[in-house]
Amino acid sequence: MNITESLFSWFVASTLMASAAAAVVLVVQHLFRRRIHARLRHALWLIVLLRLMLPVLPQSPISLFNAVPTLTDIKNAVFGLSFQLDKPTAKSENSLKENTYQPNYTTNEVEKNTVFQPLMTMKDTEEHAEAGIERESHPAVRVLAVVWLTGAAVLLGNNLIYRLRFQRKQKHLSPVDSVAILKVAEQCRILFSIKRPVAIYADPSAQSPYITGVFRPAVYLPKSLISEAVNEQLLKHVIAHELAHYTRKDTIWNMVGSLVFAVHWMNPFVWFMLRQMKADRELACDACVLEALGEEEAVPYGMTIIGFLRRYAAGRSQAHLLYFKGSNGQKEMVRRIRMIQSFKKGSYKFSMMAVILVLLIGTATLTNARASEAGASAWVHAEDGRNEMLFPNEEFRVYDNLEKGAKVAPFTFKVPSLLPEGYGFSDLGIRLNDSPPSVSLRYVKAKISKSGGNFSLSIKPGADLQKQYEQIFEIEQDGTDQEDSGKVIEKESLSLAGIDEGYKITIRMTTWKGQPERYYYIWKDQGISYELSSYILSSNEMEQIIASMKFPDAKVNQLHVDNDYHGKILTYLYDTEDIRRAQELVGFKAAFPRKLPGDFAASGSYVSRKANFNHVENDEDSMRKLLQVSYSRGDHKQKNKADSGIRSVAFKQMLNGDMYQEMKKNGQVSFTRIDGERNNVKLKAITIQGKEVLRTEPYKVDGKLSSSDEINLVSYFWLDGKVCYQAVFSGQGPEEQKIVQYLMKPDR
Repeated sequence: MNITESLFSWFVASTLMASAAAAVVLVVQHLFRRRIHARLRHALWLIVLLRLMLPVLPQSPISLFNAVPTLTDIKNAVFGLSFQLDKPTAKSENSLKENTYQPNYTTNEVEKNTVFQPLMTMKDTEEHAEAGIERESHPAVRVLAVVWLTGAAVLLGNNLIYRLRFQRKQKHLSPVDSVAILKVAEQCRILFSIKRPVAIYADPSAQSPYITGVFRPAVYLPKSLISEAVNEQLLKHVIAHELAHYTRKDTIWNMVGSLVFAVHWMNPFVWFMLRQMKADRELACDACVLEALGEEEAVPYGMTIIGFLRRYAAGRSQAHLLYFKGSNGQKEMVRRIRMIQSFKKGSYKFSMMAVILVLLIGTATLTNARASEAGASAWVHAEDGRNEMLFPNEEFRVYDNLEKGAKVAPFTFKVPSLLPEGYGFSDLGIRLNDSPPSVSLRYVKAKISKSGGNFSLSIKPGADLQKQYEQIFEIEQDGTDQEDSGKVIEKESLSLAGIDEGYKITIRMTTWKGQPERYYYIWKDQGISYELSSYILSSNEMEQIIASMKFPDAKVNQLHVDNDYHGKILTYLYDTEDIRRAQELVGFKAAFPRKLPGDFAASGSYVSRKANFNHVENDEDSMRKLLQVSYSRGDHKQKNKADSGIRSVAFKQMLNGDMYQEMKKNGQVSFTRIDGERNNVKLKAITIQGKEVLRTEPYKVDGKLSSSDEINLVSYFWLDGKVCYQAVFSGQGPEEQKIVQYLMKPDR
């Protein structure tokens, strides 16, 4: 993420949280509209202005944002449009071969070869999780970021240009030399206890009297007003109003408002908010003037405002200036006149209740949610029934059940309602960043870790079947098969019920014994294209699959659940609904910390078989399940440096059985090496937070088979009830025991 995108993420989080604060102000103003005076109404808007302006705010247990998404959560939601650099965006030429098992061709006598599915090792999963943190924003986010920053730069530049032009203009304006006007100005200066002298200028282009100057106030009067015979009372109202703006520091807040608008221009609610703030500012200024002049001046002051509205209503206002006439809107003028009519001496002052209200709203909206030791929203509580994304930037997803996959997929599709004997559903993958998005389903004939065949079904909306055929043809011509195989590629039209258009593609090895064949079937059905491929199924079996295709229903969903879990990784987790399913799979209420001390953030999660926890004793033992959450932090790019400290953490949890007791008894834990043999690692009992914890000595996952440059691992084991927990640290650092202590807390 570059600087532009980082700034844009801050803008989105800041503007949305400020919008929430503005909504609170609007609600309070409406509920207490008969009790809140003008000054307090405007003061509440200044809280929102500060929320928009300040980049960093303190945390508070009574912050409004303890009950709504935090700044970090909003950023994650925005950049949920991002994708991972290491994920392919489309099928590569060799993807069909890379994603299948060793080729087996069908003849009249099908060979029943057994192929062992490669298992993902602990080392692979750690590196995969760590690589997943390398993310690049989605092009749409990058475009929006550039548009926002360009707009902000233009508006900030416009502010600067205006002020430079005004300074040049001011040099050519003539000070007012009328003794009567200067006398009134001096009276008003004393009335508001302003120590600095107040300059009065004549501005021929002015649409109404206005004031500028943060440190040196200057009032500008239209030349037409000066040349006319204006009575002293009217002048006093005009100049008093402008100096009230100065006394109230409205010149500063007006400048801040201009800068805030330049930054938050993309949020239409900010436009509305600033307009409301300006209207309430004029009400507050009128109240300030009447507080100084007295109630007896209320009616004449109101008549002055009406007179100036009639005089200058047609003129266009500059947003940077504080005009006497205020807003041209009829509704706002009516509000001002009503306030003036009902004004009571002393109402401008803040009461104790008003101060308390400002403090309460300020504390609730000018603070962020209280963070735990590991950061805000550090633990995910899936049991509350809500559904929130855990890793919203995952544009390639894999599910172990059709029901959830079909819900996430951006289009509807059909699937087989009948499978060949011995075959079962394995997984469903969704590539959300493909153009168009695509879905792939994989089916296997497997038991535990052994596979006897597989086939796949690829689905996408609106693909060109001829181009699809050409892609298959190009892949098959890449020469990976034996040169003397005599490979022949044949295409024939497919005529099956319910198919709009389709082709059967036969791959025949003419020089091989029995001339074995394998097939691709591609077809369209209701605007969706399908591709069925297998190295082992017969054409008759594949056509029976196609004939059984239907939209998912309860029975079909039941057929498409991976109950056997032949692979080591069972299912990945992307949202809290997936956590709830994972908890059912592992058999207990598994904990899910989103963050860990030391700036570690969850980068991936899955349910796997026991081999990722420690060495398995037999097939039955291997089928036990665990939940793992992997964590990386911002400095993970230093992972190749020996002194880089902890580069990643894996938090694993599964039902204990007697694992912990056996490890403690033997004084060692066994991990599975890449060759399937044991890697025995010594354990030492230590005490953390009053509990016994078993800590390994530094080790490499494959023991002697590991390369010398591999980072050492250290694992901590502890028991809580029936659940055994493991924290695996890749690289060592002083935060190890602090992280383990945090994971042992009962915040789940």
